Order: sequence, then C-alpha cells, then structure tokens
Amino acid sequence: MEQRRVTVRDVAKLAGVSPATASRALSGSVPVSAEVKRKVFRASEELGWSANALARALRTQRTDTVGIVVPAVNNPYFMAVVDVMEAVLAASDRSLMVCDSRDSVEIEAHRVDLLVSRMVDGLVVVPAGGADSLPAIQRAADRVPTVLIDRWVEGAGLDYVGTDNAEGMRLVVDHLQAAGVRSMAFVGARTATSTATGRLQAFRAQAARHRLRVVAEELGEYSFTWGETAARRLLDAELPDAVVCSADIVACGVLNQLHQANVAVPERVRVVGFDDLPLDQITYPPLTSVRQAMAEQAQEALRLLDARAEDPSRPSSRSVLAPSLVVRESSPKAPRHG
Repeated sequence: MEQRRVTVRDVAKLAGVSPATASRALSGSVPVSAEVKRKVFRASEELGWSANALARALRTQRTDTVGIVVPAVNNPYFMAVVDVMEAVLAASDRSLMVCDSRDSVEIEAHRVDLLVSRMVDGLVVVPAGGADSLPAIQRAADRVPTVLIDRWVEGAGLDYVGTDNAEGMRLVVDHLQAAGVRSMAFVGARTATSTATGRLQAFRAQAARHRLRVVAEELGEYSFTWGETAARRLLDAELPDAVVCSADIVACGVLNQLHQANVAVPERVRVVGFDDLPLDQITYPPLTSVRQAMAEQAQEALRLLDARAEDPSRPSSRSVLAPSLVVRESSPKAPRHG
C-alpha cells in the first residue's frame, strides 16, 4: 500500500503551529521567529516533507507555491490581503511567497521577475502603478498564470478580481446624506491606480447627485500620517460635516488628529473609511467603513489562477464583487441635530 503523502498540515500539527505559520516558515515568504522556524523544520525533516515536496515538484512540474506582490506589506489592508490569501492556499496544501514592491514600479518589476524565477505556479499582483506596471506583469503572464487583484490596469488583458469601488462610494454618500450631512471633504491618494482614481471619481459623482458641497479634496498617499496631515489642513481651512476617506489607514489618521484637536466625532464631524479592517472596531470611535469581500476575492483569484493553468488560451475574466457598508459610531445612522 502506498504511503499517504505528507502535507503542510501534517508538518504544522507536529510542530504545534497553524498551517499558515508552517507555510510561512517553509516558504521563507514572511519572517517568523527563530524558535518557530526551528520547530517547523524539525517537523518537516522528521516527516520527510522536504524530500516529498521536491520529488513531487520534479514529477508534476508544480511547486504548490503561489507568489504575490503587494505595494506595501506594512499597510494593514495589504497585510489582510496576504493573510486571507495564505489561509485559502493552506487549505489546499499550497504556500504563498510574498514580495513588497514598496509602491515602486521598478521594484515591482524586480519582484515579479524574482517570483517567476522561483518557479511559482501562479502570480497574484496588486499593481503599484497604472500603465507603468504593465511591461513586467505581462512579461510574467507569458510564463505563469497571473491575476491582478484589487487594482485594475487598463489594457492589461489579464484576469482580474476586485471591489466595485463606485458602489462602495454610493453606499457611503447615501448613508451620509440620509444622516443629514450637507458638506463633505475627501481624503485619498494622489496615484494613478484604479482604486485611487475610481473612488475619487465616484465620490464626486455621488456628491453631485445629492447636491452636497465638497469643501476640499485632499490627495496624498495611503498612510496614517497623511490622514493626520489632511485633517490638520481641514481644521486650518473649513471643517465639513463629514470626511470621506479612500482607505481605512487614512481614516485612522484623520480620527487621531481630530481627537487631538478636541473635535467631537461624530457630533461635529462624521468620518468614513474604505476597507473594513479589524482595527476599525478598536479606533476611537469605532470606524464606519466599506467592507470589501476579501475572502471571496482571494478565493476567486486562486480559482482564476487554476483555470488559467488548466486552459492558458481562455479569454480573460474580470470579476467585480459587491461591497457593503458597516456602520459604526464614527457616523451613526441617526440624522444630525442642530
């Protein structure tokens, strides 16, 4: 009788860690502690996992590894994307190799080439730029199945899965208008990415539809620090009834600066983010945000990778998933008074 193939789950169980942690240690994609690495490698050697994995790769021409390139691993949203993707892969005994492009198309090109050279079975990319990201990504797509996630690049002709950003902004502005808001500011990023431009354009369209006054559009970067800076600018000029942020990390910076300035949220100004990260529940006050279907995005991205591996010539697919609005204390449903 043929012996059962050892899996990552077997290694994880013997090492006393989760399958996702075992995948991190074995792939080297994300740093883990020396003690965890020692336990995982000892378990893999004891079970003969490395030898089995190598033999299987030579036999099947597959490494059971997917690569992902994100613009910034220190951004909570992209950390969440990686975490969800890794969990989905671990369920099918595959691992994830993670690379950070540092929001640079030059570094992105190097990271993409690196992952392809490591013989990943597929590649998931959150593009750092717009058209400038195309050459490296298309070069990779000629060699391995490649899917764009979160950010779309016009003319790429690749499989894509992301969120309906226009619908997300409609939910936000409808919610604020129903709560009695009459003036708004937008705080986002000054980039050519589809998320930055799409959310800004949708915000403008929805504000116009409701005939709401836009007092400012503050465009910088996706960071906590930029959120603080933008809030200071609004405090120095004109503070609106609501501040709409194109990412939760930016909204957290806005909330922090308003708190330091003793501006009451939501009594004086309402704040809304976009992503619905776990940290939104522990901000002060808890943050209203657009929830992206992250788990569904990860599952769809991997389904598209597998479909592309099965049929490289099939037409490209564009999957846009519907978001929802999670209302918390930073913008309660009750209309404003006064």
